[in-house]
Amino acid sequence: MQGIGIGPALRRARLLRGKSIEEASRETRIRAEYLHALERESFEALLGDVYVRGFLRSYSTYLGLDPDKVLSIYNRHFGQPGTTLPAPPPGPARVSRSTTPHLPEHHRLHPSWRFLIGVALLLFAIFGAVGLLSRSRSVPPAQNLGASQPSIPALPPPVTVTLRAIQEVHLTVRLDGGSATNYVLRANESRSFQAEARIEVLLSQGGVTAITVNGHSLGVPGVLTGSYRASFGPTDFRTPASPSPSGRAHPSPSTSGRSSLSPSAP
Repeated sequence: MQGIGIGPALRRARLLRGKSIEEASRETRIRAEYLHALERESFEALLGDVYVRGFLRSYSTYLGLDPDKVLSIYNRHFGQPGTTLPAPPPGPARVSRSTTPHLPEHHRLHPSWRFLIGVALLLFAIFGAVGLLSRSRSVPPAQNLGASQPSIPALPPPVTVTLRAIQEVHLTVRLDGGSATNYVLRANESRSFQAEARIEVLLSQGGVTAITVNGHSLGVPGVLTGSYRASFGPTDFRTPASPSPSGRAHPSPSTSGRSSLSPSAP
């Protein structure tokens, strides 16, 4: 099967393009041993006539040769490609011999549907009864729900104090027993404070600051000749029954320095 001229023509075209067998194999994705077989015209070493024709067409096209001329030369020596016959249809499926040949076909190996439906209904009834029993045991009686839940106590409202300076004054404020904070209120300047339990206020001078506690105006307490100190809680001045903060007497001006709150500049 040699000497038809295809192999030397392929090798000559490859050398003219300056390609090695390995380069041509990488670029055509045809294995190198198949390219060697084509150039040696060892067509019997390939996988079959269909593969030989496909490799010849791809390789000759890659080398710049006319693939139709190459295949016509191959056909003159080896004949035209044969028609591909379809695969034979599969034979009839083998039927296993029944173990109950005496029974009709529609009665063999078929369970009783009435029996299966009865078993399913019985299982549903059992599961439903178990679920109802478990729910009835886990849920407490409705009449005991209200008695078992403790009532949530209402939280007391916070205490709110607003101060508006008529003229400049030094202010010291302590919220809920925390550290004291100093401010300087300019004329017509206002500040509001809110705490949970207690607001302590110390003004360097009384009679120059309007005070509102929990929405109730105290006017301008204190006198000009001394400081003013007071302490307010959440329930002070909220009802007519508690006209004074924390049950004490009305806040009065104080000039003593015994309190932890002392007037000082910020």
